[in-house]
Amino acid sequence: MSNKINKEDLQTVEFSIDQVCTLYFYGDRVIRGVHDQYVEQVKEMMSNGMIDELVEKGLFVQTWISELEIEGHDLVIEHKKIPYWNYPYEWSFSMLHAAANIVLDCNEVANKYGFELFDVHAFNVVFDMSKPVYVDFGSFIKTDERDGSSWSGYNNFYNSFYMPLYLYNRGYSDLPNSIHLYNGLFSDKDLFLLRHKYSTILGSYLSNQLFKAHTAMRRLSAARYTRVIEKYGKHQRINQVLQLKKNLQGFYSASKARKLIGSVSKSKADSYWKDYHNDKNPGQDPRFIRINEIINTELKDASSLIELASNQGKFANFILENSQIDEIIATDYDRNALDHIYLRNQGRSDILPLVFDFVRPNNRSNTTNVLDRLNADVVMALAVTHHLILTQDVGLQHIFNVLSSLTKKYVVVEFMPLGLYSGDLNTIPEIPDFYNLEWFTKNFKNNFDLILDEQLEVNRHVFVGQVRTSNRVE
Repeated sequence: MSNKINKEDLQTVEFSIDQVCTLYFYGDRVIRGVHDQYVEQVKEMMSNGMIDELVEKGLFVQTWISELEIEGHDLVIEHKKIPYWNYPYEWSFSMLHAAANIVLDCNEVANKYGFELFDVHAFNVVFDMSKPVYVDFGSFIKTDERDGSSWSGYNNFYNSFYMPLYLYNRGYSDLPNSIHLYNGLFSDKDLFLLRHKYSTILGSYLSNQLFKAHTAMRRLSAARYTRVIEKYGKHQRINQVLQLKKNLQGFYSASKARKLIGSVSKSKADSYWKDYHNDKNPGQDPRFIRINEIINTELKDASSLIELASNQGKFANFILENSQIDEIIATDYDRNALDHIYLRNQGRSDILPLVFDFVRPNNRSNTTNVLDRLNADVVMALAVTHHLILTQDVGLQHIFNVLSSLTKKYVVVEFMPLGLYSGDLNTIPEIPDFYNLEWFTKNFKNNFDLILDEQLEVNRHVFVGQVRTSNRVE
């Protein structure tokens, strides 16, 4: 059987600036065609022990020289496919902090072999379930002893990791993730003025000059020696420029970046739902126990599950331990609640925590839509539809459309016939006339084949349905 691939059978990413390789997708395989001028460098990287060590330590995605052949490339490498691609704006604080340390650890190993990382933005890290790994093979570049301890990746690292982590540390909640979602929303200058508030009392002119000087020093230090020569080589003060670069190298090095990340190791951002599941114990709650039984008995052929509005993920862990489900994507739009999931499960290969508002999913124009990246045999939404319908005016059909787009087989949804009832039958909040069990049942049956409708508590009905073949996600 021939290993040669026609280029028309390959898919590529729409936007890529990788100088070393071209990234291709071939069916379920992830491959890179190495450009001619980098073949020897890549062979060195694959043979000198660097990639082996990075993979062994869990810092870099599993990578090997592929047997596949692509016209125009003398060397092809291949990566393990990460099942549920994710982006920085879908991570919690601790996930972003862990990703930052993965970059620094990866760079440290590369330094041992005469390489460094230079294109170190957060989108080059992906969580393989609860394990962050660096994935950009083209980010490795040979080090130059003339650069001393300066790090060419410092500026990207500062903007993509330190900036949002600093904002978390100062108590900002939505802004850190929005930096990755909306390019240019928060700038270098914004961060400079926030970190150095004294500069604002000097007036706009002087504060601008201080910022420009700070930026110029950071850029000069991180610039590679060869780039400095290209830009200033014929300048009469080139020697002074090179000396200044040498003097600055300790201020903008990888070790300095590690100290910066260490200084923002805690988030002070607050959120409404972060403590909602503090006192929950699924193993002692008849409701959770019954839903788990339903998964075991009615959904026997399911092995993966997406939990929407998972909060701290306690029920997700209970399901993993007490059912046939062996893989869960646990999501919530509350970043602090999601942080609990990650901290409880970091390093595990069976659960992926993601920040996800499933009725209003965020996405960048140049990233794959989240609804095209996530799917599972079961999609479960407990204790959430009443909030969406009664307090946020979200239509029930929209909710069912999203559930249908995420599931391969089944949906598990709770309906609260008493709406926002909080335990006192004498003070039930008023609910609209349309909002009743008959209405919910009719709409559920219009979208799914009903398997089960069972009352769990006075204000809880669990509905279990199977997605129709015409609507099924493959």
